Amino acid sequence: MNVGLLLLTHNDIGSQLLLAAKAIYGSVPMRTELLSIDHYDKPIDISNLAKQYVKVLNKGKGVLILTDMFGSTPSNIAKDFCNDKNVNVVSGINLSMLLHIFNYPSLPLKKLTEKAIEGGKDGVMKIDYERKKNNYKK
Repeated sequence: MNVGLLLLTHNDIGSQLLLAAKAIYGSVPMRTELLSIDHYDKPIDISNLAKQYVKVLNKGKGVLILTDMFGSTPSNIAKDFCNDKNVNVVSGINLSMLLHIFNYPSLPLKKLTEKAIEGGKDGVMKIDYERKKNNYKK
């Protein structure tokens, strides 16, 4: 069994990223669940749902929770899991992060968390285009 993955995001951010990843990979290589928060949701209700999702996702290898923005409601709910040794939380999900995770579905929780952060950072860069040299700079 692999690490479970929970995308805890505002509105449809998580579902849209997961749809894009599925379009690229064809399928999802690990157990993944979505938990979206809308403006009318009560944080306590989402927190209770998150606890249930984590329990279902954790098949002994742990759970990685990805949120969209640090300090937001999804990340504030996810931080309640930070004291659980079988749950890691990473904020700032992007498509590069999700694809990077899906490249390494059999890694243990600690290593998968490192890959998530690495993939997320590698996916953020300024692209300069120099017409004369016709190349991109990282």
